[in-house]
Formats: sequence, structure tokens, C-alpha cells
Amino acid sequence: MRVVIVLHSHGCAGAERHALLLMKQLRQAGHEPLFAGPLDSWLGEQVRREGIAAKHLPMHGFYDLVSMLRLAHICRRWRADIVHGHLTRGAFYAGIGGRLSRTPVVATAHSTNAGKHFGRADRIIAVCGAVARFMRQCGYEADRVRVVYNGVEDHYAEYAPQREILRAQLGLKDDEIGLCLVARMVRDKGHDILIEALAGMEAGRLQTFFLGEHDTDWGRKMQRLVAEKGLTDRVHFLGHRENVYPMLAAMDVCVAPSRREAMSLTLLEAGLMGCALLGADLGGIPEVIRDGVNGWRFPPEDPAALRALLEKVESEALDWRRAGMAAREDASQRFSLDTMLAGTVDVYRELTNAP
Repeated sequence: MRVVIVLHSHGCAGAERHALLLMKQLRQAGHEPLFAGPLDSWLGEQVRREGIAAKHLPMHGFYDLVSMLRLAHICRRWRADIVHGHLTRGAFYAGIGGRLSRTPVVATAHSTNAGKHFGRADRIIAVCGAVARFMRQCGYEADRVRVVYNGVEDHYAEYAPQREILRAQLGLKDDEIGLCLVARMVRDKGHDILIEALAGMEAGRLQTFFLGEHDTDWGRKMQRLVAEKGLTDRVHFLGHRENVYPMLAAMDVCVAPSRREAMSLTLLEAGLMGCALLGADLGGIPEVIRDGVNGWRFPPEDPAALRALLEKVESEALDWRRAGMAAREDASQRFSLDTMLAGTVDVYRELTNAP
């Protein structure tokens, strides 16, 4: 099957990482993906590094007629079976390019706050049930919406044996508990909520690591907040890492204190690495964290509730080791790349009758 993947972005976040993994999995399974989007971007660099076919498609704003016609031409020349847009701009252009080239259109919705421009898609893939509900609330017919969970790479066998070395590199002692928040440095991710929770605790076994580019307005604000709260010896800013798995292998618990979240790739990756999971009870997080099994949920924007959980983790009142093992087992079964690929290809086959 020949698939044109359309996504407009110059950054690196969950949707971009998802699209890259999808293209790699499609190719590995014998399909032929082609990326159409800005090549002067993180995703453009990655697809070229992987040797995946790519065409530059700038998509300036939502009314770039040249990009619309170029995408239709790409679909015809590539003899595409499917054109698959991601995020709102990708969905919009895929919808127009697909109509002009008479190519079936699939669009993936990655968030619970952006529901416009999916109207020309024959099928809408929602990355979790929360996104599917949001899309139906936006007026899209239920029979057009399919839930296909994100899948993530499993690097446990590669990095778990190095755990002690990786912990030593971070300065973690044997009796200390590594807690991480891996996310873009933006307000929605709730770094301040975690900082406020930690500020009410006595210094103990918890060592907290923020992974994400902190040379941003929000990142600098969080560094000031950590200093004001006297937490500089307990909270560490590691910056952006292209490969998060070595750090996750060194951690014990991963937290997502988000104000808004669809399907958190970080929680899936951390679960596969055997971390217990803590997360705000909103969006797609309850679809990942089974409370009391692979982790624990807390009310959104509630530092006191999060603090209570962290105190129980520190005192061993919560069995975070058992939860970490359950998180790995659960993620291996529900959020594998094979499961994601199978679900996506099933949607494609609905529109193409391909075997």
C-alpha cells in the first residue's frame, strides 16, 4: 500500500514522533510511505536520515493554493492508495489534496482542543478515547471515527541492564527514588504543579528530573520557581534529549501533572521501561494509568493530592516497584508498535479494500 503522510510542523513533539514511527513501521511491513511536509524541520531531517521518500510541502497557513495543488500532484504521481494527514493543518491539506486527486483521506486527531478542518477526511483516527469523544462533540459522525492508540518503541532490553550505570551518571544513590517529568516546557504540562507538590515535602529520598528544553519562557520561570522554593538540590533540569530511554531506564516513577493531555507518549515510554506512573485524572491519562495497578491518578491542578501520593511513594506505602512491573506488562500488550500499525492499516483497508 502506498501512503502519503502529511504533517506541518517544525518542532518535535508527540505527533511528529508518532508520524515518524508510523512511517518506519509501514515500510518495515512492506508498505510504501512518503512524507509530504516541510523538509526544513525535525521530521524532515528524520525521514531523510531513515531513507524514507519525502517531498517538500511548505503549507504556508491554511490557504496555500500552491501547496494544495502540489499535494494533489504528489498523490497522483505516487499513485497513492491513501493520503493521511496529522494535526489540523495536515488534515486540512490532506482533505483537499485527496479530493483533487481522488485519493481516500485519513486524518489523525492528536489532541482534545483542535477539532477543526477534519471535515474532508473519510476516516478520522483518534489517538485515544478522550480524543474520539472530543471529535464527536465537534460534530463528526461516530461512524467515521476510529480509536487507534499510539505505539512506542520498546528499548527495555537495550537499556535496563545499564540501569545502575545510568543512575550513577545522574548522581542517584542506591536508596534514592528517581522521579521524572518528560515533556515540552509549556504550562499545559504542569511542571509548576509538581514543584508546588515537592515544596511541601521534607527533603528525603525523592530526586526529580525535568527532561525538556528549558531555555524557554516557561522553562526559565520554572527554574526560578525551583530556586524560590529551595528545591535546587532535589529538582534537576536535564534539557532536551533526542533519546529519552537511557534516562527512563534510570528512573523509578514517571509523573504527568498535565492541565491538558490526550495520549501521553511519555507515559507509554516510561511504562515500557518499567516505571510506575502518576498522572492527572484527565484526557487520555485514565486510559493509560489503571489506578492502583500500574500507577495512581490524582485530581487535576491539585498539588496537595500529588504531594500525598509522592509521600506514600517515598515511604513505600505505595508499592511502586510492583506498579512498575505492571506498567511494563500493560504497555507491552496495549501500546506496541505492532498494535498501532495493525489498527492503522485496518482503517486504510476500510477505504481501499486492499488485502
